[in-house]
Amino acid sequence: MLFFLIVLSIPVYAFCIWGLYEPEESFFFLERWRYKEIPELSEIQIKLIRIGSILAMILWTILIIYTAVDTFTPDPPFPDIPGAF
Repeated sequence: MLFFLIVLSIPVYAFCIWGLYEPEESFFFLERWRYKEIPELSEIQIKLIRIGSILAMILWTILIIYTAVDTFTPDPPFPDIPGAF
């Protein structure tokens, strides 16, 4: 599970970093064909795109850390049942 999550994190981080540095381009990703003229984004929309990219990277990092800790934590031993053996 951890390997799958790390491999999947490559495009997630790439898209978030792209959204951080080029918010207009990332906002219209795969949707530019719908417009004859590209609408302009307001400063608030640009800030929200950047904040969303940062939050997504933080949450994804927390998910990876949680999965890594859960993966490498040993399972507790089974409880002894008196009289079982």
